[in-house]
Amino acid sequence: MKYIVCLGDGMADWPIKSLGDRTPLQAAKTPTMDLMAQQGQSGRVLTVPSHLKPGSDVANIGILGYDPSLYYTGRAPIEAASMGLRIPDGQLAFRCNLVTIQEDVMVDFTAEHVSSAEGEALLATLNSELSFFGVQFFPGVSYRNLALWDDRLAALSCTPPHDVTDKEIRPYLPQGKGADRVAKLVAAARLILAAHPVNRARTDKGLLPVTDIWLWGQGKMPNLPLFETQHGLTGGMVTAVDLLKGIGQLIGFETPDVEGATGFLDTNYAGKVETGLRLLESHDFVFIHIEAPDEAGHMGREDLKVEAIEAFDSQVVSPILAYAKQQSDVRIMVLPDHPTPCALKTHTSDRVPFLIYGAGISAGLATAFNETEVSAALSFDTPWELLAYFLKK
Repeated sequence: MKYIVCLGDGMADWPIKSLGDRTPLQAAKTPTMDLMAQQGQSGRVLTVPSHLKPGSDVANIGILGYDPSLYYTGRAPIEAASMGLRIPDGQLAFRCNLVTIQEDVMVDFTAEHVSSAEGEALLATLNSELSFFGVQFFPGVSYRNLALWDDRLAALSCTPPHDVTDKEIRPYLPQGKGADRVAKLVAAARLILAAHPVNRARTDKGLLPVTDIWLWGQGKMPNLPLFETQHGLTGGMVTAVDLLKGIGQLIGFETPDVEGATGFLDTNYAGKVETGLRLLESHDFVFIHIEAPDEAGHMGREDLKVEAIEAFDSQVVSPILAYAKQQSDVRIMVLPDHPTPCALKTHTSDRVPFLIYGAGISAGLATAFNETEVSAALSFDTPWELLAYFLKK
């Protein structure tokens, strides 16, 4: 049996007035997912334990079968694993967003999706001029970067910048022992960024400048058992973002790069599907992650979220279904990891819909795939229980 998970990050939402009081998933044209929901089993699952903050880190660890209460140590160390970074003794990994803050308001937590090349140039300068702080910056994809710094900052309470969109930042600045050190580093970085040629060029093009760094998600490297040890299956992860790639590497998945994979609407959908199917030639389980719906939700752009969901259906799920129909031993699961309501521009812990289609799966009761029309009869309180159902023989 071959298993394929197609995950639309943050795809679930709340009803939106401009969409006729429908969610983006209800408003989007998704004939493939609707058909699979009708011909397979569907339901709802709670992907985030109530005592943890909702996020792609916690949710996807759970979907892959690991209780985050036992294994989650922070977002940044997972991304460090993706980048091949070792966290030295006495240090922590921090996620370091490149953001745009104007008049103390978080205008854009992505700095208008600053390019990876621009981010690398900015961080090179910060490394050169801020080394006396004892911090080291590492470029990632677009606005998503990392820093290694003193582990005496472990107790800091830090807020993800996507939770601060369009808000005044002061209530959300780091709190606790060491917060003053972070404030001094951020202030020094702000002066350097303001004068940087990358920002002058962005401003000349009418783009938002990168005004600040935002540190959060700190932690030490987690120790996750291998997926093959847990389930007797080898696997691969197809994603554009370091977080999912890091989870994949920590559990022993193959995690190839996909040319043109951006983590946004302009990503190389065909390349990701092709890579996933190629991985199935040598592995049992493939996880294909699409970031775009989540990014649109954080932007509060229901139009872009509908567009992202329709692209997910037509350019990812549809060719995966076509592949499955040519085989006799393929099972597919489609789901979001968490909701990212456009009204909030951040994540929630609400249950999300899922569907399972393929070999050994009988038709259920659903009429379409969205938050309300999947079967109410099938419900899971943890995502690892859902995974066990998906993998059952």
